[in-house]
Amino acid sequence: MAGLGNRVHVFPDLYREGLNALPAHIAVIDRTGLIVLVNRAWTEFALANGGVPAKGVAVGANYLDVCRGPATGDSVSAACAREALEGLRAVLDGARSHFTMEYPCDSPTQQRWYVMDIAALDLEKRVGAIVSHLDISARKQAELGLSASEARFRAMFDHAAVGIAEIAADGRWLRANAALLRIVGRTAEDLLSRTTRDITHVEERDAEAAHFEVLRSGGADACTIEKRLLRGDGGFVWTTTSLSCVRAPDNSVDYFLAVVEDISERKLAEERQRTMMRELSHRGKNLLAVIQTIAHRSLTGDRPINEIRAAFLGRICALAATYGLLSDEGFEGAHLETVLGNELAPFGARAQLEGPDVILTVKAAQTFGLIAHELATNAAKYGALSASDGLLRVNWDIEGEAGGRKLAFEWRESGGPPCEAPARSGFGTTILLRVAGAEFACSPQMDYAEKGLRYRFEAPLERIGAAMSVTPVRRNLKNELICSFYDQWGRLRGPAGDLPRLAGFDWSKFASTGALTFAAIGPDDQVRFIEVGRGLAEELGRPLSEGVVVGGDTEGMDEAYRRCARKAEPTHEFLRFDFGDGEPLTFERLLAPFCANGGQTATHVVGIAIFDGATRPPG
Repeated sequence: MAGLGNRVHVFPDLYREGLNALPAHIAVIDRTGLIVLVNRAWTEFALANGGVPAKGVAVGANYLDVCRGPATGDSVSAACAREALEGLRAVLDGARSHFTMEYPCDSPTQQRWYVMDIAALDLEKRVGAIVSHLDISARKQAELGLSASEARFRAMFDHAAVGIAEIAADGRWLRANAALLRIVGRTAEDLLSRTTRDITHVEERDAEAAHFEVLRSGGADACTIEKRLLRGDGGFVWTTTSLSCVRAPDNSVDYFLAVVEDISERKLAEERQRTMMRELSHRGKNLLAVIQTIAHRSLTGDRPINEIRAAFLGRICALAATYGLLSDEGFEGAHLETVLGNELAPFGARAQLEGPDVILTVKAAQTFGLIAHELATNAAKYGALSASDGLLRVNWDIEGEAGGRKLAFEWRESGGPPCEAPARSGFGTTILLRVAGAEFACSPQMDYAEKGLRYRFEAPLERIGAAMSVTPVRRNLKNELICSFYDQWGRLRGPAGDLPRLAGFDWSKFASTGALTFAAIGPDDQVRFIEVGRGLAEELGRPLSEGVVVGGDTEGMDEAYRRCARKAEPTHEFLRFDFGDGEPLTFERLLAPFCANGGQTATHVVGIAIFDGATRPPG
């Protein structure tokens, strides 16, 4: 170390041992960059990485040259070397008193990171600097692990299908993902300016406050709440909110983590089930009351027991048939034509029915079922249907304007034996005149004309049910199941044209048939098939491909469902499948648009396809 005597301070042994005890790699350099002193950690690292004698970083070497060597090129290590060289020069030249940087320095077997720290010995005299390198690999590995964990959480948070949010200990919304914003129908700015109480339905606020207090007090670390959240559009949405708390070191709540799931459809289904159970209970009681009345009136009088039994059983069977129709329709009513058709079906073309589509209320359907039974029984025994040439025409129509519309109903027989009024009035006459008059708020008339019986009345439509508009689509439907699907869709459509909600539709009658295909309509009219009806493939006996469909669906399933969504109206067509085997098959298909949350924009299209059995489309 010749020539360094006047520049190197002689450290006492105590100080030198203290320097050697430090874990950092430390070197003292003079103002020209020469290394004048190193500690044991510096030497050991140099030997481990540069071999013996590692002169490049030993006492007497110039540290500026050490940094200058690898500072060329475009690699990360070259960039780090240039940054270190500039920092070292700045400290030695007195431009800076201190410089620090983190840099990677991998070994052949592991990733390593260090922090370099350069401090001037005397900034004014510029006599040199102390350089230290500290291994921070453990810290960096932890930081990288934390960063990766945060990235995973961020991806889950941002793209989760359920709502996720962070809530401050005082209830303020701190952060919310896109799914939660969709659920509550609010912008991030709007939501983050509020508390959870602000958007909780007033009836659930006390329960929510109690749950939050349980978490704050340490009574639990997690809980689940079912509550309604107020949407930005003024409505509300039922949710299940799972709350957990993140605690500070003193065990107080740092913040809450909430996972919010929209359960509106489940709630609607539960309410529908409760309504159905109440309806079944109510209708069951009414049915028993009707049966008691029928039994009481049918089993009185001095007629032979066989006649009494036949009359009683006939009325019970008519009531049971009507009840079956109502059950099939989920007790939402029954079609007048179907109620009459069930009773008159044995007479075939001799009984002609004509009139608009009328949906009867449950009570009106039961009454009409009994009316049809009494009239049909009388016609078969004594009237037109007892003669081979006898005919029956049943007509009904809607008369009057909105607010005062009436159902005009007429039963007219012809071609039978001369009609005579009965010598005495039985329970059948009571049903036709008194029961019908009371139920329908009308005055029924029975005309025992010689040409045949005529029975008619005009009743307020509101006491009977509702008239369904017969659209071209409805007029062209053939299959009964498809007709039932369309009718329920029509009943659920809002008066302003709002599409039926998926959750409000009763799928129980159709789901087991395998005839339903569900498609979600995404942005830019993208069609995603959620479930494709198995019935189509089962009837065809082979898998489907796009090229086998001809007829109205020439553009393929995607385009057919897309067209229906754009129109926001049901579409109907017959599909012909021809596999070149000489036996083409025809299916009748109806597509109907739905909106998941209500509105006039289709979010889903549901198709129902039934094997028609024909070899060519009708028409």
